[in-house]
This record gives sequence, C-alpha cells and structure tokens, in this order.
Amino acid sequence: MKIPIWYANQDIELGLPDSCRVDVYDLPQKRLTQLPEDHWLHSGVVPAEVTEFLGSAQHLLVVVNDHYRPTPTASVLNAIGDASPLERTTFLVATGLHGAPSEMQLQQIFGKLYPQAKARLRIHNAYDDSKLVTFGSGANTVGLNQLFEQCDSVLIIGSVEPHYFAGFTGGRKIILPGCASFADVSRNHAHALCPRSQPLARHGNPVWEDISNRTSCLNYKRRYAIQVVCDHQGLIFHLSHGDWDRAYDSACDFVRIHYAHNVAVLYDVVISVVCPPLDGNLYQLQKSYENVAAAVKPGGTILLISGCIEGTGDGKFLKLAEKAASGELHVDGQSEWMLMGIHKVKRTERLTEKLKLMLVSTLPASDLEFLPIQPCSDIDTAVAELLRIYGMSCNIAVVLDSASQVLSCA
Repeated sequence: MKIPIWYANQDIELGLPDSCRVDVYDLPQKRLTQLPEDHWLHSGVVPAEVTEFLGSAQHLLVVVNDHYRPTPTASVLNAIGDASPLERTTFLVATGLHGAPSEMQLQQIFGKLYPQAKARLRIHNAYDDSKLVTFGSGANTVGLNQLFEQCDSVLIIGSVEPHYFAGFTGGRKIILPGCASFADVSRNHAHALCPRSQPLARHGNPVWEDISNRTSCLNYKRRYAIQVVCDHQGLIFHLSHGDWDRAYDSACDFVRIHYAHNVAVLYDVVISVVCPPLDGNLYQLQKSYENVAAAVKPGGTILLISGCIEGTGDGKFLKLAEKAASGELHVDGQSEWMLMGIHKVKRTERLTEKLKLMLVSTLPASDLEFLPIQPCSDIDTAVAELLRIYGMSCNIAVVLDSASQVLSCA
C-alpha cells in the first residue's frame, strides 16, 4: 500500500506491504470542519464582549506566540483590529527561551498589521533581567516581562495542541514559560521528568500546575483570551474566547476529543510523520515520539520521519547529550541544566529503555551520535529493516502530523 506523507518540504509516498496490519491516523484537518464564513473571525462582526474588553483598556498588552507555533495570529489581529485601540496597545512576542524572530518572521506573525504595530512591538528576552519584574509571593513568585506591570489589561492569543510534558500548549503557558525569566522557566521545566508530566494531562501534572499557580499573580489584571485549534498551515477548526481559563478549557476539550486516540492493540511499529513547523530541526522532534509512545509494544520501534532541514536546533542540546552519554552529567538538584535540553535527553533515555527510536532525516548520522536514536539514510531502508525485525505481518501505525495527535492504550 502507498500512503501520502510529508518529508523534507515535499509530498512523497510511504510504501508498506499489504501483508502488514496498518492503521493510518490521518491528518486531523481531514476530519474537521473549518470555522464557517459567517464566523466573526471572518465576517468582521466582533462580539460585543471582545469589543468591550478591548475598548475599555487603558493600557492593553497583547501577548502573541513566536514563529515556533502555527497560531494564525495575523488572522486574529486583523479581525479585532478596528476594536483595538492601537495607540493604547503594546504587543509582546512570547519567545520563552527561543531566539528572537527575524524581521520576516515578525511580518508573518503580524501580517498586514505589522507596519502599524512595529513601533509598539516588543520581543521577550528571558535573559535580560533589566526588563523583568518579580510578581507573586512566597513559593509562587515569578519573574515576568516588565510590560505586565505597566498594563491594566492583558489579551493572550494562542493555539492549543497536545504538549508532551505540559499537557497542552496555549493558555497560561504563553505567560510561563513564554514571558518569564530564564530562572523561572528552569524552575518550571525541572518538573518535566516527573512521570505525571504527560501529553493531555493537566490536573496532577506538576508542570501545568506550576504554570497555573504562578501565573495567578496576574489574576488582578483585566484578562481575556482568544484560543484557537488549527493545523500547521493556520486553518482554524475551533475558536474560544473569554476568561483565560474558560477559553482554554474549551479548546483543550476540543483537542482531547479530536486529536487523541485510544488504541485497542499495541503496535510493533509506529511511523511518526512530523509536519511543519516542528519538522525543521532535531530539537523540536520530541513531541512527535512522546505523543505516540504509549501505543508501542515493549521492544517495539517508533520510526520518525522528519526532514530537519534546518539542522539540530539548539546546539547546547547535543553538548549535554554528549555529557549525559559519558556519565559526566548528573541530576544534582540544580535546575539550570534543564533549560539547555537535558530534560529532553533524560526523557528520551527513559523512553528508550522500553522501545527503540529511529529517525529518517537529512541530518548527518554524527548529529545523533550521543542520542539513543538510530539514524536512517532513507525511508525504504528503514522500513525494510523494521520488516526484517518484526516480520511481514507486523502491526504498524502511521501517524500523520504526530506532533498534534496522541495515541494511548485503552
């Protein structure tokens, strides 16, 4: 059988023998309906609740995602543009620990509003303590961008999808880690090695609960959220707006219904096809194997298909992987090392105690030398190797856009 997939910026076909049992988890957008043309996002008839919030803001802070999320920020900003008092608005790009977006990337984020917004646009820098202010008290203190102190109203615009250790993207996660200090992101990500830090998990997940607890320091502000569920091209299938938490809950419920799959039988092989923007580099791949790992038999294999045409991403990640492989790096109660990617290394090591990881990409094999991921030169060779190991009648799942879909065992 031939299955159309995405690899290295092109559509290709994945060939699998008819003798195998193959389940294909197709792109969610093929099952879902886009927002109708008469939805306010398209019609321009902005709900009174949105207009009231925007119009009564004296100092409005609009927080948006950076270029590592598929959020159709420009579409949302365009829809609410006439209702938003631009002269009383500041825009903050939530970068977390990512690098600053380029001029071209900022143009993509803001669309046709960019020329007007440019002078009122700020990019978060987690490492610049001079631009941070401490909020909260006791165990719930958090260093946030100083713009939160200077505003009376905060609008967050985010997209919601599964996240491999925070449960979901979106919601208050755009504040922490999106707009927090290096130290506070480190403190939050230190919970990533807890077994309860899993995709689709919020209650009981220490990463998400820490986000919720520490961002409560902003609850005294006027707060509003626009949360969407979309594909990697920005096509929108769900939009909720209102109170930060209610809007987020609605989007999470939609994702859980439409992007999560309970499997009745575990698979010998899960072929995890990664789509943009997370197929760009090695550092961003983790979602795409953690999201499907629960559906793999002990001793089974996840085959990742991802072009990684931008390279490895965070160079510190591979340096720490090398130290971890040599035994030079230890979990010693310090959390700073978490922020350089070691939580990814440790979670991957833990996962590969139960199953194998293989990767077809454009990366040189040397880039994977210190990671427990087997490099493969091409898809056909990788499939042939898996059929040799598990047999011509093995169970295979093919998960398209695996960063947005979660498989779990019923």
